[in-house]
Amino acid sequence: MSREVMERDLRAPEFRQGDADEYEFRDDGKIVRKDRFIRGMQDIASIIFGSRHDYEIGEVVAAVHRLKGVQALAAIDGARYVYEDDPKALEVLDYVKAVIDNPKESA
Repeated sequence: MSREVMERDLRAPEFRQGDADEYEFRDDGKIVRKDRFIRGMQDIASIIFGSRHDYEIGEVVAAVHRLKGVQALAAIDGARYVYEDDPKALEVLDYVKAVIDNPKESA
């Protein structure tokens, strides 16, 4: 190479493009981006809604809860086969499924 060594050449690869004021020390001493929570929320929203969707934080949280509910419903459906001969267990599974489907009505 014919160019001079720059300060950025001496940095770890994950920090080469950033400025020092974009980072901070976490409590455990690791260097992290100051905007990591904002970036994380943007990444989650992009995965859920697509990259061009405007969103509110509450929408993202609600969508994550719905996804978690979908996982729970799949687990309940699987449990029905295990407890198919136990009417009381099936009643409990039906109740839990109803709570997941309609959380405000069950409260």
